[in-house]
Amino acid sequence: MKRLLLAILLSVAMLATTEAQPLRLGERIPTIDVDSSVGSDLKLVEQKYTCIVFMHSESTPSLNAIRAYSAFASKHSERVALVLITAEQDGFEQDLLSSFATNETVVAFDNNFRTFKNFEVRHIPFAVIYETRSKKARWFGSLSQLDEASLCNITK
Repeated sequence: MKRLLLAILLSVAMLATTEAQPLRLGERIPTIDVDSSVGSDLKLVEQKYTCIVFMHSESTPSLNAIRAYSAFASKHSERVALVLITAEQDGFEQDLLSSFATNETVVAFDNNFRTFKNFEVRHIPFAVIYETRSKKARWFGSLSQLDEASLCNITK
């Protein structure tokens, strides 16, 4: 009996320390809580899909990946909204928009760092493409790994 109780306690302890994986394809994304022109949870986005990109304005990999993505994504802006999420202070919005200006690009500020934490962002540029209404994840990873063919396949 003592062994059984010990085994149960060890199992519970192991489960309690296992990190949750917040992103799974086909499941709802974690909570978004940002300051943006399309709402704190991005609910005013009209496109069928939303691509959120966690980035920083002084990160060369972020800037290069966003430029490369923007070059082909603008052709698909009727279907996929681009939202750049940064933990920087408000005020960088105009600089970011002037660098990546399209009618469908939104800059969102994660002032309390909650969204970065909810998505467990460990590197930038980190991107997530999800269905806007259902909030189900369709793809996630480094934005630099996403090409036009993949975007079309993910959002068809």
